[in-house]
Amino acid sequence: MPYTGPLEKIDDFRWRIPKSYREGMRTDAIIFASERMVPSLREDNAPEQAANVAYLPGIVGSSLAMPDIHWGYGFPIGGVAAMDAEEGVISPGGIGFDINCLCEGSRVSTGLGGWMKIEDFEREFGTSSPVNDGLALSLMEGKTSVMTLEKGLVERKPSAFMRKPSDRRVLKITTRTGLELRCSEDHPLLTDNGMRSAMLLRPGEKVAVSYFQGVEVEPQADRREIILAKIFGYMLGDGALYRTGRRLLASAYGAKEDLERMQSDLRELGYSSKVYGRTRDHSIPTHYGVVEFTATSYELHVHSREFSNLLLERGMPVGKKTVSDHRVPDWVMNGSLPVKRAFVAGLFGAELTTPKAVSKTCFFMPTLSQNKNDEHLESGRLFLIDVMRIMEELGVETQKISESSDFFNQRGKTSRLRLHISSDEENVIRLYRAIGYEYCRRKSMVADVAVKYMLLKKLLLERRTAAAAKTKELKRKGLKLKEVQDLLVGDDINARFIERHYYEDVGRRITLDFIPFKEFLETELTHLESSGSLFDEIASVEEVPYSGSVYDFTVVGTHNFVADGIVVSNCGVRLIRTDLEEKDVRPGIKDLIGILFKNVPAGVGSQGVVDVASAQIDDILERGAEWAVESGYGWKEDLDVTEEGGRMKTADPTKVSSKAKQRGVPQVGSLGSGNHFLEVDVVDEVFDQEAAKAFGLREGQITVSVHCGSRGCGHQIATDYLQVMERYVRQSGMQLPDRQLACAPVRSKEGEDYYKAMSCGANFAWANRQMILHWIRQSFEQHFKRDAESMGMHQVYDVAHNIAKLEEHLVDGQKRKVYVHRKGATRAFPAGRPEVPVKYRSIGQPVLIPGDMGNGSYVLIGTDRTMSESFGSTCHGAGRVMSRNEALRKFTVQGIRDELAGKGIFLKSATKDGILEEAPEAYKNIESVIDVVVGAGLSKKVARLTPIGVMKG
Repeated sequence: MPYTGPLEKIDDFRWRIPKSYREGMRTDAIIFASERMVPSLREDNAPEQAANVAYLPGIVGSSLAMPDIHWGYGFPIGGVAAMDAEEGVISPGGIGFDINCLCEGSRVSTGLGGWMKIEDFEREFGTSSPVNDGLALSLMEGKTSVMTLEKGLVERKPSAFMRKPSDRRVLKITTRTGLELRCSEDHPLLTDNGMRSAMLLRPGEKVAVSYFQGVEVEPQADRREIILAKIFGYMLGDGALYRTGRRLLASAYGAKEDLERMQSDLRELGYSSKVYGRTRDHSIPTHYGVVEFTATSYELHVHSREFSNLLLERGMPVGKKTVSDHRVPDWVMNGSLPVKRAFVAGLFGAELTTPKAVSKTCFFMPTLSQNKNDEHLESGRLFLIDVMRIMEELGVETQKISESSDFFNQRGKTSRLRLHISSDEENVIRLYRAIGYEYCRRKSMVADVAVKYMLLKKLLLERRTAAAAKTKELKRKGLKLKEVQDLLVGDDINARFIERHYYEDVGRRITLDFIPFKEFLETELTHLESSGSLFDEIASVEEVPYSGSVYDFTVVGTHNFVADGIVVSNCGVRLIRTDLEEKDVRPGIKDLIGILFKNVPAGVGSQGVVDVASAQIDDILERGAEWAVESGYGWKEDLDVTEEGGRMKTADPTKVSSKAKQRGVPQVGSLGSGNHFLEVDVVDEVFDQEAAKAFGLREGQITVSVHCGSRGCGHQIATDYLQVMERYVRQSGMQLPDRQLACAPVRSKEGEDYYKAMSCGANFAWANRQMILHWIRQSFEQHFKRDAESMGMHQVYDVAHNIAKLEEHLVDGQKRKVYVHRKGATRAFPAGRPEVPVKYRSIGQPVLIPGDMGNGSYVLIGTDRTMSESFGSTCHGAGRVMSRNEALRKFTVQGIRDELAGKGIFLKSATKDGILEEAPEAYKNIESVIDVVVGAGLSKKVARLTPIGVMKG
């Protein structure tokens, strides 16, 4: 939607959106742009975001936007805003963050005993706000809990929902037991070695899985009715509704953790309850004699009269169920499939037998038992018939109802009724996957293991059946026994098997050495207890065509959820000078880029070449580039010419989630994808000889530029704190024009925690670029057979983008401390500022502005006017004018390669999309952007760099 609001011309390079534009704006918005840029500015609608930033509490001066402005999340990219250090706010949207997604139709496991299509969750989050490039995001908490892996599977409501057009390869992951998941290539999946991007997974690796499916839950389903059904079913088995005097009370019996889960469900229905434990001696008469034992038992008591009356109204018998003529209530029999499944699963959690092997590899028939005094026996049979009808509707076949005499109770003789479920393994798999058990974690775990076991048996049997058929076929074609054996004998198919099927018509059983279920169960339960999940081997990873939307959740705390049975999950620029000339490098540029490509990991989900231990991540987050240099990745002098010395001392790793750390560990020292790059450049022109000399630059000289950031770690930090800020905004009643501007006061706990976590993200980015610098030097040494020192490979500077910094600025003639948000903007301090490295303090801070890969970059310096006009900030690049999706449609890889080759630029990329998305035409002309910041007095030109070799993710 185009911007149609006011845009008043101040001069040739500045445009104003007055605070009178909208009620609530606290200040003007100023956009630095030329007149030629105005039409595209309006079309992009980013000026609206610049105006929205002016609403933020504590904003100082104007809301600013650089000439590379384009639509972003909350803040426009290219936005700059200063917030008072005492009264202002801090916002993740003002600093910046990518989204990895699942395909339409992915089945997400819910806490309602079934699954929903991922796209159906969107309506629960209200209206999703458009962000950019087709991305829509909502930060309202969802209504339906999803299953997430903590210490086992637990229920948790997602706190954010995202949808965007598919703009990356889609992969189909298939596991050995047949689970399938379609996701974007960068989507993380939980493996036995932590979260890993889908594109990095290979057959044989193991992913976390869950075999329970349940039934489809429609978005309009009555959640209260489903929850009530499973509680009701369980209480019919292991609970009671009883009178004490005039009061009617409800209770349930079971394991403590299972009752606590029921307690949580009751709380969602609006009823309080309490779990009690007591140790008692028991003496129980049975058909086999009196059984005596001592045990600690747990009971859940609901003292709510309203809840007890609700159970009574819904058909719960009062008192002993052996003398009750109850049936499955009509509201269940006439209910939806999720309600029926919930009721039966609750009943099974209390009364259905636990999966158990009758022999080494075969299972007992699952059985539901019920005792009845003989005068009420017929109602018991009718109850089991009701259950049988529901099971058949859910696709599970029963075998028979049996009846046998049991013991006498106070009311007389009793009989035991049993509903036997067919032990056909396909049927048992459907039982445990479609219905399962509610409120009995032990049975659920054993059932999940049993399903995996039976699927593996089925897989083996299918292979042996196919081998038997192939044996017959090859015999018909005239092959001798030995020839058939040579072709078919393998791990599960021995020579004797081939011989028998060559000469006889015999059955096809599993191998005698197939692991017994008892042994398999012990091993798998050990894994379940330690990791909370089962794991299955990946059978295949393949690219599949897909052009629809893709989706994702954020689940606070655990940062994972179950989809299709599988558990799924700042930047800156550094410039290095050399003593080499263009003539030394251009002839071998292809080989040099090849070596760099090998030594510096690049691409979506790329991982560093150093195996960083998880224990080291806190040091990296706290100490940044200092950690890298002390670990041998670079020279001490590098820190002297890195912004903040490569370390924000406000970092506190305890404020960073384990998920963010987990995502960061494998990515330290990697380039990533998108607009991140590594370039070998030549200094094409020098504009300021004095500054260039101070920076060690001269015409014809070779330099290397690196643009990358904090990778998945920084993204996760931003995502985590967006939820925190959104919650603060809701609870405080803060009025904002756009939810994407979610923020918190800098002096609040939320604000202080975020600043400390954001500082960790900045430190990760500095450490990342420091390690890449180390490998750049090694690559040059490898190519030129000289040491880096002899080639003069000194760092010029490292400047951060997408960051908030506490700085002192002159505002209305007074010095004030402010938090300057620079989102897609660069610090550009002039000479004399103490933050500028000592060696450059008489000249000013180097400002590194990358263009596109076909038209080079600029080195600038800040000016005194920069401080008064833009809080010491300038642009950070050319700025996109075309979405990534449009670029993917419009350009061809070969066309871009030919265009760059025509300019003498060699290009190497990890992916085709990395080339197409970053086509030179997708960006504004860098010259026009630089002309604006120079014309507005924000910066001065020092040198222009032109690429001769480009490496992309």
